[in-house]
Parts: sequence; C-alpha cells; structure tokens
Amino acid sequence: MKGIVFSLKRGNHHINRNRNYHLANFSFKRFFVFYGLQTFFLLTFLLGVVLGSLSFKTASPDLLERLDFLFLTNLENRLKFTAFEMFCSSFASSFLFVLFAFLFAFTAWGMFALVLLCSFLGYGVGISSAYMFIEHSVTGIGFYILVVLPGLVLFLIAFITALKESFTQSVYLLKMYFPSNNDVLILRHIKTFLYRYFVVIIFTAFSAVVDMLLWVLFANLFNF
Repeated sequence: MKGIVFSLKRGNHHINRNRNYHLANFSFKRFFVFYGLQTFFLLTFLLGVVLGSLSFKTASPDLLERLDFLFLTNLENRLKFTAFEMFCSSFASSFLFVLFAFLFAFTAWGMFALVLLCSFLGYGVGISSAYMFIEHSVTGIGFYILVVLPGLVLFLIAFITALKESFTQSVYLLKMYFPSNNDVLILRHIKTFLYRYFVVIIFTAFSAVVDMLLWVLFANLFNF
C-alpha cells in the first residue's frame, strides 16, 4: 500500500514538474513565430468588428440591405428561410470570403488585400452584431450567442487558417520576381497549399451545417 501511495505521489510530482517545465519554457517569440500571422489576422478582424459596430448608427438602410447577402442585417427575412436555404446562404457567403482569399494567394500584392478582406469580414460582423443588439435588445443578444455565434466561430477558425496560407503563398509568389533558387520550394508549397485549402473548404461547409442546425433548432424559440 505504501508503495502504491509513493508511486502515485511520484507520478503526480512528475506530471507537475513537466507542467511547470513547459510553462517555464513558454516563449512569446516562439509563439509569434508559429502563430504570429494568425494572431495578426485575428486582431485585424476584431478591429473591423469594433469599427463596424460603431458605424452601425450611421449606416444607411441601402448599405444594410446590400450587406444582408453576406451578413445578418435583416433578421425578419432570414427567419423565412427553409433549412436548405439557410445552409446555402451561410455556405455561399462564407465560400465567397474563402474564394477571394484563395485568389489573392496567387498575386504578389495579395498579402495586402488579405488584410483588407479580413477587416471587411470583421466590419460586417460588427454591423450584424450591432443590428441584433440594438434592434432586438436582450432577445437579440441571446439569439446571437446561441444561434449565430457558434457557426461564426467555426468559420473564423477556417478563414484565419485560409488567410495565413494565402499570405504565405503570396510571399512565395513575390519572391519569384527576384533572382533566387526558391522555384522548387514554391512548387512544393503549392501542393501543400491546395491540400490545406481543401480542408478549409470542408471546415467551412461544416460551419454552414452547424449554422443551419442551430437556426432550425433554436431560431423559432425567440420572439421578435
């Protein structure tokens, strides 16, 4: 019995020591080396959300109507959608952002356009959330958190991954305009790039399915 207790204590001590070792070896420099681009695009998205939410009161009805295809700016209209229409709407708007990110990857100036694309997504999400919160008060907040936010978070993970891959590919393409020996590396990276974008598309479709299911299950529970 003493041996068992001693073994458990020694095992817990070993786990705690490993945990403390990993915490002690955490490095912001290493973090930004691996996740710097993702962090940058996330901050850009959040900045767009803030700007979008602040500009909602000054946005014209015509602008809100045009943005409804990409973002939720007309709840009454969306509540009339069938499940299949809701999936198509969610997937189409998400796919357009992924498609533009994909196309920008094959331009030397795409790295700059990707920043604008990310901020535009944040701007639209900011207007959409402000619309829900201001027009529908507490009910709108609950609806947004329960129905809209989960699918948005899933898509955002896929989209930031797509932005990171496109940014890297655009940098590789820019290097082609200068004398170098990186042509072989660029060709190898394209294969990886295309495979990862295939995964992004699958994850985007999955986020649209989640969005559709949440609308079908919970949208009618709220009274607007």
